[in-house]
Amino acid sequence: MLNTIVLVRTDNFQKASTALADLVRYGRMNIRGDPRIVPPALSDWAFEKISGEKPRKRFKAHVVAQIDLPPSKAIGRLMDIHPPAHILVIPPDTEVHRELLKLWGKFEKLKGFHPPKRSRAEKLRKKNGGGEEF
Repeated sequence: MLNTIVLVRTDNFQKASTALADLVRYGRMNIRGDPRIVPPALSDWAFEKISGEKPRKRFKAHVVAQIDLPPSKAIGRLMDIHPPAHILVIPPDTEVHRELLKLWGKFEKLKGFHPPKRSRAEKLRKKNGGGEEF
């Protein structure tokens, strides 16, 4: 099964790292592998293909990461947490997803991103087979 991809568009890479950490901490998503930096033109193309609109705002930092959730669940959790960046969910069955995976090895890794450590309560809940909170 292919992982869902999230595209993070923001003003700087520090905010992109914070947004990714928020996905892990508050959105309860796992980031698979290392997030990658993508060129702005590719990010704009992906945004246009997925949303059906031209980007209104120009951003300086564009990062993609693979997550372990289906697209519908990822979108629902994104709506709850409001991270400090514009985040677009890219489903596995799209042309954009195929293109990003094809180019994945050519993208530079996002330096300095480390997923936040899970709290003791989260570890216990996972160990005990705790279900979804919502």
